[in-house]
Amino acid sequence: MALQRYGFIVKSNDLEMFKHHARLNSENFSMMVSGVSDVAQAEMVAQEMITKDVQLIELCGAFSAEDAQQIRDAINDHIPVGYVQYTADERSRLKSELS
Repeated sequence: MALQRYGFIVKSNDLEMFKHHARLNSENFSMMVSGVSDVAQAEMVAQEMITKDVQLIELCGAFSAEDAQQIRDAINDHIPVGYVQYTADERSRLKSELS
């Protein structure tokens, strides 16, 4: 089956899960995007995404491998959960850009 329902969760201290969310839809694709301030909110958002038949969830680079596992556990590993990772070079660039 083709990927048609995708979830993406971003994390920043000033995001609120009930306020910062959107949906992108086309004829063959639907994407739920939610902003959260912490992993606990991400767990709740992921659980909600499951009820909307999302097929996979990706997490922004602000989440760690441990965070991703916590979210997998919160949804009983029902669907794949991935997270953005940066190479060492890109982490260096980010550090210098954000300092």
